[in-house]
Amino acid sequence: MFLISDNNHDLLLNMEAIGLTNEIINKRDVLIKINLSRPYTKNLPRTDMALLKTIVEYIYENNGRCALAEGANGYLKDNLIISGFDNMLRHYGVNVVDIDLEDCDEVLSYGEQHYIPKCFQDYPVRIAVPSASKRKDMLYSNNIKLFVGAVPRKMYQCTETEIAQEAPRPKIHQNLHVSIANLLHAIQKFSPFQFYVNGGLAYNENIGEFNLVKTFIGNNAIDLDCYIYQKYFNDCEYPYYLDILKTRLNA
Repeated sequence: MFLISDNNHDLLLNMEAIGLTNEIINKRDVLIKINLSRPYTKNLPRTDMALLKTIVEYIYENNGRCALAEGANGYLKDNLIISGFDNMLRHYGVNVVDIDLEDCDEVLSYGEQHYIPKCFQDYPVRIAVPSASKRKDMLYSNNIKLFVGAVPRKMYQCTETEIAQEAPRPKIHQNLHVSIANLLHAIQKFSPFQFYVNGGLAYNENIGEFNLVKTFIGNNAIDLDCYIYQKYFNDCEYPYYLDILKTRLNA
């Protein structure tokens, strides 16, 4: 299920309609997984800071509190400050969780070992706020692929130098589509994410940067990724990890 809004007022109504408001009020502690391993540069969109600001403000207005999480090799707070989020961090006392510095638990997923930060379980409400993109020689990335940055890079190194130079978590790239699907399952097994919010700046390799004029909030990463792909990226290479996940659901 997902709901679509044209403005912030409608987004807030959709947060209530989908059950996020009730979760915040009853459970208080919220983890937001963002895409900010490095600050925004041209044609490399990150989580939209205006959208993130709206979500964080709403959490605190409903007596919640939150943490922002991303694997940024120790630089997540710096990245947030560079991105203009410093005032929000100070005003609300938002916690910053750099995943690359966190302890983790091992989770077995379809025979593959994954390592999920232990602290995720400290936050009973979990939201993913990615940026949608498809860059040349890269996979379509949105809600599902966001979780590649949800695991500590130190646990995903390998001896293949060529791969290691290309990606911060080279083990995932050895069997990329399968590992992405397995990682989503591991995340949902250990610390399920209940909500996904998509909006703001996006990138399509065939047209460049563009804005998702509408904002989407859903409770199913697969459904929302399929919709965003078909609507905005269907001229790009298809992400076969979606088929793996859909096949597993129907098995």
